[in-house]
Amino acid sequence: MKFEQSSNGLFVIVDKTIYNIDVLHKCFYWFGANYDVTIEELDLEHYQIEVISKFEEINIEEIKSKIKRDIIDFKLRDIVTKETQTIRDLIIAKAFAYYEEDNSPQTELSDPVGFDPLSI
Repeated sequence: MKFEQSSNGLFVIVDKTIYNIDVLHKCFYWFGANYDVTIEELDLEHYQIEVISKFEEINIEEIKSKIKRDIIDFKLRDIVTKETQTIRDLIIAKAFAYYEEDNSPQTELSDPVGFDPLSI
């Protein structure tokens, strides 16, 4: 990841093999309240993200630190999502699977007082 300061913002150059476009969009979505963000393909190997403040001048070191933290966070979320996809699919399939459950007891029920539990 490479940072380049411009007159009114910051350019971030990221490697496509490390960060896919979905990770970048999820990460920079949260910057939208305070920044104008443009994500575009720079070349075959890199994306370029332009970050421009909507309100005040950008604190370059602060925004660099935030971008580094956030992009790692969303990359990790992407990894976990991919690694747990099969398990999530199985849970969903199990939740919506149709089966009839027999709720009747499988053993003889008896009560020494003479109460018949099957009459309920």
